[in-house]
Amino acid sequence: MNKEQSGAAARVAETLKGLIDVAAVYTSKKEIVIKGYPLDNSADMRSLIESRLAEYGRLIAVYPHQSSLAIRIARERAFARPRFPWLNLILFVSTIISTLTAGAYWAGGPWSEDPMAIMERPLDFLLAGVPFSLSLLAILLFHEFGHYIAARRQGVDVSLPYFIPAPIFSPFGTLGALIISKSPFINRKQLLDVGAAGPLAGLLAAIIVLFIGIHQSSIEPITQNSEVMYIGESLLFKFITYMVKGPIPETGGLYLSSTALAGWVGTLVTMFNLLPLGQLDGGRIVYALFGHWQKTISKLAILGLAAMSFFWTGWVLWMFIGFFLKASHPPTILDEVPLNRGRILIGILSIAAFIICFIPVPVRFE
Repeated sequence: MNKEQSGAAARVAETLKGLIDVAAVYTSKKEIVIKGYPLDNSADMRSLIESRLAEYGRLIAVYPHQSSLAIRIARERAFARPRFPWLNLILFVSTIISTLTAGAYWAGGPWSEDPMAIMERPLDFLLAGVPFSLSLLAILLFHEFGHYIAARRQGVDVSLPYFIPAPIFSPFGTLGALIISKSPFINRKQLLDVGAAGPLAGLLAAIIVLFIGIHQSSIEPITQNSEVMYIGESLLFKFITYMVKGPIPETGGLYLSSTALAGWVGTLVTMFNLLPLGQLDGGRIVYALFGHWQKTISKLAILGLAAMSFFWTGWVLWMFIGFFLKASHPPTILDEVPLNRGRILIGILSIAAFIICFIPVPVRFE
């Protein structure tokens, strides 16, 4: 909190003196959020709050819960005309280009052997990458806009998605995408809705892509002299493969189309996001379900990643990400508000999604 925000917080607390026992004030450029305990339980409490806080902005909502409440006030700059999201657009276009390039290589072609073939047939090169790029970007868009729409419905101020192009550091042309939350979560209901909406929406898109992609894939014999990259199979991947192709012969393997590979990447992204670490989607969901037990669960998850790193070194990176994000998720403002049965069910579905997408060894070469 900067000096200006700190001063605003102090003034708000003083303004509400005698009406609300203010426990905390959260300020940002666009809003002020107050947690407190009413000292006056009269019927016109909202109008009293609104009249006292009129100088600070427009009252958005009052969230009462038993003896406590939260108040959200939108500051004037929240209603200013938003700037065009140039950075979001540039990153998205860059990710389209990087995933088209990655998809073209995964699809195969003369450029796989001779990079100069790209210069001779650039249009063919880009078109070859379309199925992979379109499929993967659709999954990522479903995921991020799942978060975005849920956040907007709950009144949580978030940014548009920032896509992360990675033409060199990732064989898939991207490191995913993210949105940035600009306001605190009022209660665990909000936290669960926003945290679960992304992975569940992205997984739905990934399932559709997998059915299409595996249908396009072929079963071919594996020759002993060729090096083959094996991708790990989650329970979900195994189920869809069996549904579409039936049992795979022991002497053969499923050679994935670029669309199927994009669907597999989508389930991998879902698995990583649902790890119960810090402020990853999984960390938010587990905190919403189990409260402060999330910190213990997160530490156990980091120990599990350390153990699994003996089988796949990529887990070391996620172990360090876990340390960087910190084990515990910060509490919501009204942490005492319980989840209803519907949201508990959504949390259970999210945990189930992690289980069916889990891949102990995502990639190996033989």
